[in-house]
Amino acid sequence: MENNNDVDCLPLDDEENGLSPAKKFPKKSTGREKKSKQGVRQNYVIREIIPVNVKLFSFYRQQQIIPESEWDDFVAALRRELPVSFRIQCSLRERDHLDEYIQSKFVKEIENIAKDSPEIDPPRRVPYVPYAYQTKMSRTAIRGHPILKDLHEFLINETKLGYISRQEVCSMIPPLFLDIQPHHLVLDACAAPGSKTAQIIELMHVSSPNPSGMVVANDIDYKRCYLLVHQTLKRMPTADVVVVSHDSGQFPVMLDSNKQPLLFDRILCDVICSGDGTFRKNPELWNNWEPMKGIHLHKLQLQIARRCFELLKPGGLMCYSTCSLNPLEDEAVIAQLLRHFNKEIELVDISGKILDLKRTKGISYWKVFNKNLDEYSSIEDVPKEALRHFKPSMFPPKSEEIEAMHLDYCFRILPHQQDTGGFFVAILRRKEIVKVNLEKDYADEQQQQPLKLNQPSTLIRKSTVTRKRRGFVHKEDPFIFLANHSDENELREALKEYFGILPENFSHQNLLVRSTNTERKKEVYYVNDSLKEFLINNDGRFKIVNAGMGILKKIINDKVSPCPYRIKQDGLPILIPWITKRIIDIPTSLFIRILHGGQTNLKEKETSQYLPLIELGEEEHFLFKGLEPGTIILRLLEPFPKEVCAWIGANSISAFVSREERFHLLSILGEDIIKLKRKTVTCRQEKAAAKLNKEKDLINDVEESNEV
Repeated sequence: MENNNDVDCLPLDDEENGLSPAKKFPKKSTGREKKSKQGVRQNYVIREIIPVNVKLFSFYRQQQIIPESEWDDFVAALRRELPVSFRIQCSLRERDHLDEYIQSKFVKEIENIAKDSPEIDPPRRVPYVPYAYQTKMSRTAIRGHPILKDLHEFLINETKLGYISRQEVCSMIPPLFLDIQPHHLVLDACAAPGSKTAQIIELMHVSSPNPSGMVVANDIDYKRCYLLVHQTLKRMPTADVVVVSHDSGQFPVMLDSNKQPLLFDRILCDVICSGDGTFRKNPELWNNWEPMKGIHLHKLQLQIARRCFELLKPGGLMCYSTCSLNPLEDEAVIAQLLRHFNKEIELVDISGKILDLKRTKGISYWKVFNKNLDEYSSIEDVPKEALRHFKPSMFPPKSEEIEAMHLDYCFRILPHQQDTGGFFVAILRRKEIVKVNLEKDYADEQQQQPLKLNQPSTLIRKSTVTRKRRGFVHKEDPFIFLANHSDENELREALKEYFGILPENFSHQNLLVRSTNTERKKEVYYVNDSLKEFLINNDGRFKIVNAGMGILKKIINDKVSPCPYRIKQDGLPILIPWITKRIIDIPTSLFIRILHGGQTNLKEKETSQYLPLIELGEEEHFLFKGLEPGTIILRLLEPFPKEVCAWIGANSISAFVSREERFHLLSILGEDIIKLKRKTVTCRQEKAAAKLNKEKDLINDVEESNEV
């Protein structure tokens, strides 16, 4: 969410439309009219967004959410650019070393620069979010100082790996109040694009590298689910996450091995909202916000929240959150949940948790307005023609309900309190459960046609089905477990003979492939026990986008290694407890040399990822003596534990990790990686230029021959 542009562009046909660059446009163009005539370049006028919305100010001033003494600070904060914030992955084993590197390499140097440059704002810790930082530096400031540019490049590298998450501070808050444990079954009901999903995964893995629980990440938009997979699971692969695509308001019942409803320990219900807490990163809202936005979303938000709470275990916690400050999207939804579930539900007082977080208590009285800001005191005051927009649940609780509801247990984060965006959070606990409800839901589902993995869900909303009628068909590869399969015996023997993984120790029954075609079985996936049971017991009931993680890769050329498979770097956390062969403890100095690789003969400008074995000392060479070509595991013990997949050949050894992973490890091991990165980029640019010049020469030769 880096794009905080404060301008938008509109086409201008010179003098024909009589507009000048100073003209204020009523709204942003749709883009359809921007298509220019063939060969004619269109002109654009840049219009500055004026951060004023009279209806917005009037609406929130009357709601009395912001104290009058803080109103000017609130408005001033909305008009300022949102600070940049990022967070180190809290489940990363080397997180403390990465944090120390950021402090010593960047923060201290930037603090020295800031003494003479007031426009520089050194990254500072966020006291209420572990391993999080925040800074108010502009892009101009970053370009003007080499150390700031180095920090920017470093953050990009770490973000690609998933070791650092670029996320707005307020967005980091909701998962922290759910007390997520490794054994929990967790639902992220509106998960895409996945920043909070990643945080949930981290919290599950903090105390256990291989948790027994499971995360179900759901989003109604199938394409956004793929975005979630790419942005979250590709960077943070895990064996305990399944991505599904369903309408959260009609989420299907999960079944256990006895075909009984399976309920969740924790649910994050971060619903779609008007987003008026995001003014600082979405300045277009100054032009677009109007009071009916919250009215139109209230019913959908309530539907999603009700369904999520129905799927919650007794004693379980649900977090309802929005990036809106509107009480019709916040307290009104919570109040109706409390009415509907009555004795089954309670709001949790979390005022004693995360004490450094500044917040404002929830309110028990608010006003309901129409689009013209005319107030309706009750549903009876709403004109008949407007009743289709306004519902009784939108109005504040009656005086006799207020004390029992404890809406003050909810809270808001206001932009001016900690220089953040705006957010609303409420934590709900389930006390009792009426089993009849879910059994009825399951019975209703049984009467529906079973859902196939390569077909759309019967519960997807109408808009999604319409897209399918237009030819947009989702087809997912099947999940085929290798148990009792011909390939399973080959794999079992390979892991035993080559890596010492005994069948009685490792769960081979949790391995699967995504193709029925034997020739295409290039990757083997692993799921934990909870996810395996979900896939088996709910076959055909969910539209699954992604499940599990790839841990093994088929070696196409069987001549390069006697083992037909190699271990992927992502698969090490799963396999490392059971590997007894081809795992080598190496000193830090050798670990660094292998990561650096050896020199090429290209004028010794660029390093190769392969380190020749003849460059090793006698003691170092002895570590690899007698090893056949193929995958080996390099284990670093100091200064932090780390295992890396490597490939040993007849004459060389290479770390089998990405370029970004090399830079990450070398950085926190004290190497000057910035210099190495620039050298690598320069060499690649020279190669690309040489290739381009060669192609141009070839084109010129062809043209000359044609002329002859």
